[in-house]
Amino acid sequence: MATISDVAKKAGVSEATVSRVLNNTAVVNRDTRKRVLDAINELHYTPSFLAKGMRRKKTSTIGVIIPDFRNLYYSELLKAIEDEARIHEYIAIICTGEMNAERERAYIDYLLSRQVEGLMLCCYVNIMENKSFIQKVAQKVPIIVMDQPSGSLPVSSAYADGYKGFKVLLSYLIEKGHRTIGMIRSLHRYPCSESRFIGYVDTLKEHGISVDPNLIEESEFTAAGGYDAAKKLLAKSKPTAIVGVNDLIASGALKYIREKGYAVPDDIAIAGFDNIALSSLVSPQLTTVNIPVEQIAHEAINQLIKKVQNPRVRNRDIVIETELIIRQSTEKVTKDIIRM
Repeated sequence: MATISDVAKKAGVSEATVSRVLNNTAVVNRDTRKRVLDAINELHYTPSFLAKGMRRKKTSTIGVIIPDFRNLYYSELLKAIEDEARIHEYIAIICTGEMNAERERAYIDYLLSRQVEGLMLCCYVNIMENKSFIQKVAQKVPIIVMDQPSGSLPVSSAYADGYKGFKVLLSYLIEKGHRTIGMIRSLHRYPCSESRFIGYVDTLKEHGISVDPNLIEESEFTAAGGYDAAKKLLAKSKPTAIVGVNDLIASGALKYIREKGYAVPDDIAIAGFDNIALSSLVSPQLTTVNIPVEQIAHEAINQLIKKVQNPRVRNRDIVIETELIIRQSTEKVTKDIIRM
């Protein structure tokens, strides 16, 4: 089993530097930090969580609540959260709220009973509908909410700017000549998805294009939902492009459109949002907006641990930059990234 000394030798740094990277106790330059993290991964170094917990008289655990494991975006986000937590010698305890307020509250109570040192919440129902509950919890442990601003809550947040991301995506499609752009929005009015829909509406208006209700459909956050929504959309309109509020919805829409004999992108262009792994595996590959989950996890974990170590640290809203990834579902290209 690798030791901290092995990591230091592999990275060409001192054990103290490795410790600083692991514990985030001092500034380490980016190149050095990368060498240390690469060495940790290559050597499969596992810090002693138990020993650290005994020294600090803490549990070295973070509670994480997401809506659904089946959503591939959250699978990728969780992997990034676990990796980042491990670097800081924390363990993430993960629960799924299934968008059910009672279940979310029960899991938060359970995590508090396990004496987690902080909470990372993607439980939209409670954040939107039970603010008083979240306010009470925030008095006990630091909280960071994911995928949306903190609003009036006494918590931090880390999220990608979906509004700006969708504006860039729509502007790109309009520049390609599309004027009849269908939108498959979320059936649920959560801030993370609604900001994308508002970006769609505002961009059309800014380009002098009227918002046609016949070009808008709703879906669950699933490929099956996107498939059904595309079917309804094409039954009442003739879009030259369709955007899904996430990649799963866009992938389902792509499947239906191809089954009906339409050529993509020649007849109908398709685009999504999130840049999950699936988006580059479908045919044609899906144009999308990339959310850098590793960066979100890094920023969120670091902010949470700062609050754990010093409750006086101010809460922050951390907005993450996104990228438009252009692929074959909107035009035949090799590699092309437009930074926002």
